[in-house]
Amino acid sequence: MGVMKKFVLLAVFALLGSGFARAEVTPDEMLDPNFVMNNGYSITTASDILILQSRANGVPAVNIEDKSYYHKPVVKAIRNAFIYLDPALEDNGRFHHDIKFTPQVTDY
Repeated sequence: MGVMKKFVLLAVFALLGSGFARAEVTPDEMLDPNFVMNNGYSITTASDILILQSRANGVPAVNIEDKSYYHKPVVKAIRNAFIYLDPALEDNGRFHHDIKFTPQVTDY
């Protein structure tokens, strides 16, 4: 009977101990780019979340994917050629654009 009491007592302590270990994630942490990327999402998804959050709050958007060397003319031309050839690559026109309320010639 003494062995059974030990197992019951051990089971009670294990159940009580597991109730105190709570993992809590706040909404601010869920929108953090590092948290999003550490949970298996791409940097593009993290950037899109930041831009949507910035637009909702009415503050200027920050593109975390924007590299300084992307603005060099040679790199920009080569990158645009690859984007034109490969439809899977994305340019900044998909999500990082100014919304114009009048029709434009470039609309497609």
